[in-house]
Amino acid sequence: MPLDEPDYVEFTADDPAAVVAVMELMAAGHEGWINFEPAVLIDDVPPPRSGLGALLSGRGPDVPLATWAPGESRKGRSRRSGHPGHTEPPTVGVQHGSGPGARARLAEGGRAVPDGWVVLQDHSKKGLVVAVPPAAPHADVVDWLLGASALLSQVPLTGRWRAAVYST
Repeated sequence: MPLDEPDYVEFTADDPAAVVAVMELMAAGHEGWINFEPAVLIDDVPPPRSGLGALLSGRGPDVPLATWAPGESRKGRSRRSGHPGHTEPPTVGVQHGSGPGARARLAEGGRAVPDGWVVLQDHSKKGLVVAVPPAAPHADVVDWLLGASALLSQVPLTGRWRAAVYST
């Protein structure tokens, strides 16, 4: 089944209210996801890697791609608690080209993974994936995600963002 085209929300890192409102609606329904695409100046983007070089490279994209997904509702029993019906925690992720050890680089740059958030993956090509406590305010999640993306980016970001909102 093909995905519908996303809806787009444009915003700035200084004023993410429009995308935060969308996140709140999506979190209530536990459906969909959002890809955060930063604006960059075309002159700052390096030329694409060659086909074979890109395939064999151990790095992600020079311009980061960040993602947020609300926790999904599950109808079956939780493997952890054994209780029927549960909700997975929301997750965020950043695909980036800064190489291995993103978690440590973020901590060194003043954007450590917040206490209570759980790193699920820190891979040089697949990126950083973090489980977020459901009670974390969406504005805080966006602030951390955009700041982490900027720190891991291989090109300067303009501060303007486009959120591609996918509903399921």
